[in-house]
Amino acid sequence: MTARDVAPAPPAAGNALLTRIWNGGGGAARLRSLSLVAVLSIWELFGRANPLVASYPSEIFQAAREHLLPTVLPAFAESLHGFATGYAISIVVGIPLGLIMSQSRILELALAPYVSALYAMPRVALIPVLILWLGVSFELRVGVVIISGLFAIILNTYLGAKEVDQELVDVGSAFAAGRARTIRTIIVPASVPYIFAGLRIGMARSLIGIVVAEIAASTAGVGHLIKSSAQYLQMARMFVPVILLGLFAILLTDLFRRFERRATQPWLYRKAGR
Repeated sequence: MTARDVAPAPPAAGNALLTRIWNGGGGAARLRSLSLVAVLSIWELFGRANPLVASYPSEIFQAAREHLLPTVLPAFAESLHGFATGYAISIVVGIPLGLIMSQSRILELALAPYVSALYAMPRVALIPVLILWLGVSFELRVGVVIISGLFAIILNTYLGAKEVDQELVDVGSAFAAGRARTIRTIIVPASVPYIFAGLRIGMARSLIGIVVAEIAASTAGVGHLIKSSAQYLQMARMFVPVILLGLFAILLTDLFRRFERRATQPWLYRKAGR
């Protein structure tokens, strides 16, 4: 059971306003809507008073109408191409390597220190090196995405496989299951929550990585668009790709949670007839 499967508790009884909102039906949705309205209202007032610092929602909406289709979406597609390519490579390499490290003592001793060090190292520190190796190109963005997401996936997969109950492995051995079958039928299913945690962390770090790479050394993509807008103090235009990135991250996170529920609790969907 995940946190999303548990119904949120109602507000404290002493808060009459929140209680009336909650009891009116759809309490969580109502509170989120009120929170959004409050944030946008405060932002609008603050932004109008300080337009060169924060812009404001109505101006950002107007900028989105003007620049979303001709400018922002093509830049976002360019960034998405690099992100998808690098993240796919991270998944294809990271999950098998994490599983192999968990099953091989030699590889564990040889690779674990480097994986931990590269996971903790700020990716910005490696961008100058990658520029020398890959140039200011599409390959640079893919490289930054890989070093941003790969080691989170390896580390979480490795830790998940190491945490599998030894009794389950012993049962597989008792039924003469080979190493490959044990990994496929016991270790991988038991490690799924850790693997998805690594995928979510890797996704977030990869998305940050490609934007940082484009801000630091690129002539295309969302990061470059944000940097160029900020340089010319076009704050409303700058916030359009920023908000689009936030919405994209929310969508990806929700998709990962849905896939994780299907992978870890498939019986719930079979019972529901899906």
